[in-house]
Amino acid sequence: MKTHNSFGKIIYWIGFLFFVFGLGKRFGPLDYNSLIPNKSLALIYTCMGIAILLISNFFKKPINSRIK
Repeated sequence: MKTHNSFGKIIYWIGFLFFVFGLGKRFGPLDYNSLIPNKSLALIYTCMGIAILLISNFFKKPINSRIK
């Protein structure tokens, strides 16, 4: 995550939260969540989180600013 720019970091954390909420509902710690009412929707949130995490890799700092 050191190579992401600020927009990439924001997208990364949004994707991470989607992923964690999806897994939390799917495997038990979150018994009822108003954002994710059932387990089938939790699977969609988990997949969306993974996709957003992968998309965040496209927002990186320029190579010149990474070399120090």
